[in-house]
Amino acid sequence: MPKILTEAQVQAFQRDGFLSPVRAMSAQRARHYRERFESLETRAPDIKKMKTKSHLLCPWVLDIAEDPYILDLFEDLIGPNIRCWSMAWRVKKADGETFAGWHQDSFYGSAVPVVLGALALSECGSRQGCLRGIPGSHRWGILRHEETDDPRSILARGQYITEPFDESKAVDFELRPGEMAMFDNSLVHGSAGNFGPDRRFLLLVEMLPTWAKPTKVRQPAMLMRGVDTYDNFDDEPRPDGEYTETALANWSRVVGARAKLLFEDSRYGPSEAYGGTRPAT
Repeated sequence: MPKILTEAQVQAFQRDGFLSPVRAMSAQRARHYRERFESLETRAPDIKKMKTKSHLLCPWVLDIAEDPYILDLFEDLIGPNIRCWSMAWRVKKADGETFAGWHQDSFYGSAVPVVLGALALSECGSRQGCLRGIPGSHRWGILRHEETDDPRSILARGQYITEPFDESKAVDFELRPGEMAMFDNSLVHGSAGNFGPDRRFLLLVEMLPTWAKPTKVRQPAMLMRGVDTYDNFDDEPRPDGEYTETALANWSRVVGARAKLLFEDSRYGPSEAYGGTRPAT
């Protein structure tokens, strides 16, 4: 029996590849985490590091990943033995420009399956450029993608799907602060620009079952709940404080290994979010 979700919700996720919206925390708590991020912005010149593996940099981000209620939601979908693949901030300016092309996260270097919980820390409606997904597309297999160096793309490689599909089937994942859209990392999804009036704050809470198939290169992922009897992933170090010297060094080592996998065949190389020099939106 599921702990929080209903059987109907679990079946809907398996059928459609997503479930939205799901209440993960209160709006007040969501506001608190947004304020923590905005406070860090004023002190950290390399804030783009928060776009991947931010749980290695900030104990308060790890608190979200380890929240028992949030882990119960993931357990209902992937079972009791859970590792964290990433905690990835996606902040869009209210400029109507920053976007994410249609893509599948499983195309570039991700383990399979990973379930993402897109946690809204601000209003995330259609006007703010909310995520959109194609129901059932997680069953299509991996589609062809191309990359671009478009500075407006919020994605690591500016990736987008080149195969045709019916975009009219897309569903908006409109979220209020504290709600999540949970989706399979093979789901075809993307997002449009944010037309304001406020910045759009999403935190991608990315979890995988310990039995997940690893990428072609062994990667680390922090154990969040249960036990791991498969030994498919290396462990990750917990942060000893916010953006400490040790936390930054651990982040650079772990994300450096991820960058080699993600950008090994890229024409453009790693962005700031992966320890490189190319600007990251």
